[in-house]
Amino acid sequence: MIKLLLRTRAFGLVAALFIHSMAVSVASAESGQISWEGWRFNYSTDNAATGLTLSGVYYKDQQILYRASFPVMRVEYDNDDCGPYADILWEDTYLPIENNQPVPGCNGRSLCQRSYEQDGQKYLELGINAKLGEYDIYQSYVFNPNGFFDSFVFSRGLQCVVNHSHHAHWLFDFDINGDDNDQVLRNGNSVQTSEFNDRRSDTRFWSVQDARTRTRVEIYPGRDDGNPDAFSQWDVAVRTWKRHETGNWFWGPRGEIGNLFDNSENINQADIVFWYVTHLEHSALEGEELWHYSGPRVQVILP
Repeated sequence: MIKLLLRTRAFGLVAALFIHSMAVSVASAESGQISWEGWRFNYSTDNAATGLTLSGVYYKDQQILYRASFPVMRVEYDNDDCGPYADILWEDTYLPIENNQPVPGCNGRSLCQRSYEQDGQKYLELGINAKLGEYDIYQSYVFNPNGFFDSFVFSRGLQCVVNHSHHAHWLFDFDINGDDNDQVLRNGNSVQTSEFNDRRSDTRFWSVQDARTRTRVEIYPGRDDGNPDAFSQWDVAVRTWKRHETGNWFWGPRGEIGNLFDNSENINQADIVFWYVTHLEHSALEGEELWHYSGPRVQVILP
């Protein structure tokens, strides 16, 4: 099956009621290509409201991802005292970084690209800075030559002085050596046959592999990815690929990924997508300056 990336400037996607208001000077969208230490991919922030999006991701000439995107961060407040909101990153929310926050070396730019070394390891970071209402949000991917990348979202601010949680949603459209022969495993040894939801409390990590070549990725939770609750009940949802299920977020702040698109369809040697959700808790007592972050690691394993 051939996939086409949909690009549209229209943003009638989520009712304004659900999105934080803002009045800021915004930056323009950007796109490009990167080749670095075995990695190559395209990136775009002009992508119909799915945040900083990667496409055509390869590692050492092995196809890994058709697309990685950030469709929504659902914000839940205690006792419904505020919101809820569906925070969506798109062109009119991007804002230049100031005061080296949350990352150094990118002041004056909304799209941050930087390379650095830490503990003897090389890293390449690509991130987008945004402002939604009173929230500063920074979404990024950090690549390492050893075949892994981390997907992060950072958030700070107080829209209302109420305890709340940010439920960040990533959508990974893995096409490992092609789009039609992938398998999903729990804990590395249990091939799943039909669409499913999962929690980190039940599964340590997930694998997506090409059934023929055995090239695979392993998806590991971050240490601060939080716990599901009644508002956001799952950490992972695996579905078959369908065009109308893999673009923009149309389901508002109360849309539960675990209740969407689950038709018990086959995912064994199929074209699949992998939703990953984190749960960032923010106590109002912490104030508006403290950054919180979360996100998974994707590790490529070559045969």
